[in-house]
Amino acid sequence: MRLKNLVKVIYKGSLIKKFNKENNILIRSDMASLKAHYGKNVRVYPGTIVTEDVSIGDESYVNRNSSLENCEIGKYCSISEGVFISTWEHNYKAVSTHPFAESEEFRKRKRDKVIIGNDVWIGLRAIVMEGVHIGDGAVIGAGAVVTKNVMPYEIVGGIPAKHIKWRTDPETIQFLEEYRWWDKSKEQLEGIKDIIQSDIDLCKVDFERMKAKI
Repeated sequence: MRLKNLVKVIYKGSLIKKFNKENNILIRSDMASLKAHYGKNVRVYPGTIVTEDVSIGDESYVNRNSSLENCEIGKYCSISEGVFISTWEHNYKAVSTHPFAESEEFRKRKRDKVIIGNDVWIGLRAIVMEGVHIGDGAVIGAGAVVTKNVMPYEIVGGIPAKHIKWRTDPETIQFLEEYRWWDKSKEQLEGIKDIIQSDIDLCKVDFERMKAKI
């Protein structure tokens, strides 16, 4: 039995290695489905589960021992270790919450996808519940349990997650949402890299230069 399992691991490893090379990505977890959608330069680290109903955008990464199900993740997202997204929920409306009490209708119900925008940072061991939408540029604090939608550039934390503050002022948020730097090419981004690396509250002084560059 051990030999059979070893053969499976070696075979899956060879498939992942080939898949990585063909798609310009880095999957290091044998629990990541190769049927999921991965953008360019995506990284998935060891021990992370990715089911086939997941989509991960360009340049995003998922750290160790996380679990991603039934979700769409944008570009340039940073997902920390031990993050759980859209795990299966039990039916608390039934007499028993144990799976044996689940009706066929509940098992086959269409689950609402988690939608995560671009440039989102999800902190260590956070949990994002089914159907939640997280806007571009948002920050989810470590250990948070996200049960409601999160607005673009909003910082939330706690159990359940609540608003802490905005990352910047409304004018800057509007500009960044319209500008969508994450959709630019690598070559284009090189021209404004210093702006993207600068303080978000100061970057609006460079708006005109950003527009002129691209």
